[in-house]
Amino acid sequence: MNLFVWNIAESCSEQQVHDFLSHELGHYAKSITVHEIGTPTAYALVELAADGPYVGEVIARQLQGKHLGGVALLASGELFREHQPPAH
Repeated sequence: MNLFVWNIAESCSEQQVHDFLSHELGHYAKSITVHEIGTPTAYALVELAADGPYVGEVIARQLQGKHLGGVALLASGELFREHQPPAH
């Protein structure tokens, strides 16, 4: 199960994003991959260590709106998008 996180501030480094998501998601984050860092279209793909069709959306709602680099993050589970991040 995947979680997409976008609206990442251009000023954030890959390590900052990884550390933030690791802290916020704890044991739910199996792996975190950050794409297009430093651009307006930066996003992270988090592979979740959880099963169940709605787990990703519940986690996404908890993460939605948290601030990183002064910007509110947006998040969605794979229930809506399986292979690409949601559009801005």
